[in-house]
Amino acid sequence: MNLFQKALHLAAKKIIVKEQVTPEVSSERYNVCMTCDKRDESLEKCRVCGCFLDLKTSSAVNWNAMKGRNEITHCPLGKWGDVDTANMYRQMDGAATLNT
Repeated sequence: MNLFQKALHLAAKKIIVKEQVTPEVSSERYNVCMTCDKRDESLEKCRVCGCFLDLKTSSAVNWNAMKGRNEITHCPLGKWGDVDTANMYRQMDGAATLNT
């Protein structure tokens, strides 16, 4: 991670994370992300939502800057066992829902 990415990560930590989950939930989520083909290994970010994985996986509620709203933190692909939550936001955004 270069200096710009480090600064972006620090800013995201202060702005995006609103509430945190337990360390156990965070670890479970992070482990799912580590095996995902959408993970940017060099930046440790999700290529779908653009979030830093360590921040997103530890967050219960987060600020989605691209959508301008607070959200229940979820995997946009429903890989955390949260397809219903992902689909709720997909419907709000007019995107196709995921199969359950």
